[in-house]
Amino acid sequence: MKIKDIRLYYLKFKLTYFSRLCKPNTFNKILSLEGFEIGKGTFFYDPNSMTIDRERPWMLKIGEYCKITKGTILLTHDYSRSVMRRKYGEIIGEAGKTIIGDNVFIGMNSIVLMGSSIGNNVIIGAGSVVSGTIPDDVVVAGNPAKVIRTLEEHYLRRKIKSIEEAKLYAREFKNKYTRKPSIKEMNAFFPLYLERNVEAILRSGVNINLNGDNRDEILNYFLKSKAVYSSFEEFLSDSL
Repeated sequence: MKIKDIRLYYLKFKLTYFSRLCKPNTFNKILSLEGFEIGKGTFFYDPNSMTIDRERPWMLKIGEYCKITKGTILLTHDYSRSVMRRKYGEIIGEAGKTIIGDNVFIGMNSIVLMGSSIGNNVIIGAGSVVSGTIPDDVVVAGNPAKVIRTLEEHYLRRKIKSIEEAKLYAREFKNKYTRKPSIKEMNAFFPLYLERNVEAILRSGVNINLNGDNRDEILNYFLKSKAVYSSFEEFLSDSL
């Protein structure tokens, strides 16, 4: 047995039976050793719940900084030819390269069929069935998955809705624990009110080291952005 094969067996065994001890990129290493092309920064959530079609590893390409969530199925072949074989007596082969671009989010329990091509900066809604070509900069959902809006439309919509959702989050937290939440407990809403400096980040304890993202890039964007509220206290006053 080759050293590569031993390492692959070890990583698979560890991921299957001791997943909590694995590093975030363990699954990426397994796929790379099996011959798949996986871009840097791509993150697989709960790999043991996924199905990555191992039939043709050279027919799957995943770009950089993608987030692939629980229950996702990525296919590189289609054995429905077996029906035609039994009906007509012919073996009719099939092939199509499955491509996922850069900065793609694939929601839980989605299926990406053989030969699908997903562009860059795409959000795939949970439970979608993707086939054909998905262009850059869109949000898609459904079975079959269809474009429901552009990424810019989604971005502008989320910018507005996020403020009201932050208020709801804070109110529900107070109702549950009979106290106001801290900045850290408010989680991803911190850009709405946190001071634009590194000291504020460190002092508040908010997490900017996010899975499948570049920490320095997140920090730089945050420092250049503008807050909606002048302070966390102003936000709480408006929310509670």
